[in-house]
Amino acid sequence: MPERSRRIGDEPPTYWIYLHGFGSSPRSKKAEFFRRKFSAVGVPYFVPDLNIPSFREMTITAMLSTVDDLIRDTIPDDGKIGIIGSGLGGVVAVHTAARHRAVKRLLLLAPSFGLFRETFLGLGRVGVKVWEKDGYADVYNAALDGSTRISADFLVDARRYDENELRIDIPITIVHGESDEHVDPKLSIAYARNKPNVRLHLVNDDHSLILSASKIWEWLWQDIRPHGPESR
Repeated sequence: MPERSRRIGDEPPTYWIYLHGFGSSPRSKKAEFFRRKFSAVGVPYFVPDLNIPSFREMTITAMLSTVDDLIRDTIPDDGKIGIIGSGLGGVVAVHTAARHRAVKRLLLLAPSFGLFRETFLGLGRVGVKVWEKDGYADVYNAALDGSTRISADFLVDARRYDENELRIDIPITIVHGESDEHVDPKLSIAYARNKPNVRLHLVNDDHSLILSASKIWEWLWQDIRPHGPESR
């Protein structure tokens, strides 16, 4: 089914969703950082677990279904949604935006654009071929602080999702570390090119973007804070 076009709007989101990255969890440092920030300004904030049905068996299709359920079951029909997507969560974020007109803004942190179509977290093309041949791979899981097995079904499923096929014209901010050791910042540069609705910040940081978290919040809050006499 073709994805629907999106229209640029300046409506500030009234609900925010954080989508964690690969090998992460709803209890990640960035997820908790934004939880504190949104709580302080009284904005509802949700962090679903994307390791669905488990880390070993997860797929992007299952992740999208989880976010669809959250939006349908938790957020009112007239709610305006903002999504923060980190790494793999950034991929899920753009596809969610293409599926839901309620999504009004995206903040993507080192999104894993294009990563699964060629290589994967340093495995290289040979490593990916071995992964597909064996039916599984052992990868590092930061949430568990150890090696974890993941099915090749994840890789096969991920190749179905190409962000370049989507038409999304809501405001998108991308922040990418110039020293990212997992996702080449050139992927974000390529995605942002010739898209007037996309603003890209390259920062002196690694993939975690922990050092840049406060600055990222400043940029986000400047964009979404309430305006007008009632907010003074």
